[in-house]
Amino acid sequence: MASFLSFFTKDDVSKTHGCATIILVPGAFHPASIYHEVSEQLRELHYSRVFLVDLPSVGAVVGRKQDIEAIRSILGKELLAGHNVLLVGHSYGATVIGEAVKDYKSDSSAVSTLLSRFTASIASAIARTPRRGRILGLVFLAGWIPPISEVTNPETKVDIRITAPPFFRFTRDKAYWDRDLEKYPPEQMFYNDVAEREAHDLVKRLEFSSFSALAENATYIPYTGDFTVTYVVCERDKTLLPAWSNSFIYQPEAEFIVKRLDAGHSPMVSMPKEVTEILRRAVGEAMN
Repeated sequence: MASFLSFFTKDDVSKTHGCATIILVPGAFHPASIYHEVSEQLRELHYSRVFLVDLPSVGAVVGRKQDIEAIRSILGKELLAGHNVLLVGHSYGATVIGEAVKDYKSDSSAVSTLLSRFTASIASAIARTPRRGRILGLVFLAGWIPPISEVTNPETKVDIRITAPPFFRFTRDKAYWDRDLEKYPPEQMFYNDVAEREAHDLVKRLEFSSFSALAENATYIPYTGDFTVTYVVCERDKTLLPAWSNSFIYQPEAEFIVKRLDAGHSPMVSMPKEVTEILRRAVGEAMN
């Protein structure tokens, strides 16, 4: 379920960046509220259309399709309403937003794709709409993303139970973060640069993730030129080690704008100001 933060001020209409929609997607195990501080900062900067999307696969056994549709249901409506859109995905959430933009193009409104999903009468009305949005780009925060080979040569994909971080625990249909709480406490794996009390509170909000959602093969790679994609490497990350992030970035055909933060796995919590600045630049806001 998505929560929509709508904050209109008298001056919003004169601020072009405030017309952009920003969709914030968490990773495995996490609720969308992990973006709370970032969303508050965006509000203060007159961004009036910010969506925090809870992934259906967190706390329920569903496939990746449900996660993708949760994003697409918002994305399609926003584009058709004339709003330009920036998608932000944390960890596994980066994989989800990457799949959600399949069949879209960043240099167009993708209206032709959307029209095919509506009846003729509705499509005709949409086609007469003068304002159509476009996708401004994607931002991967410590993104756990599919390598290009997963789509070009899907048979080469390694089982997630082999590639996952060592503290992941899997059952037949669920994934957890508690394989060895003494050796790998989640406070350290996810929030090693966050105050101890806050880290404990964040851990209490974690839920299992659906195994099938995490394990499914990707069908599309968005970062080979179709879209402007920013990858944020977290240099103190204990979940997705920087070397792993770099292995995504330096693939021969990958095209990323690379940003690096001195942060753990959840920079939207520990460095919300810096994350907000990255999002503002990704939207195209002119900054000093």
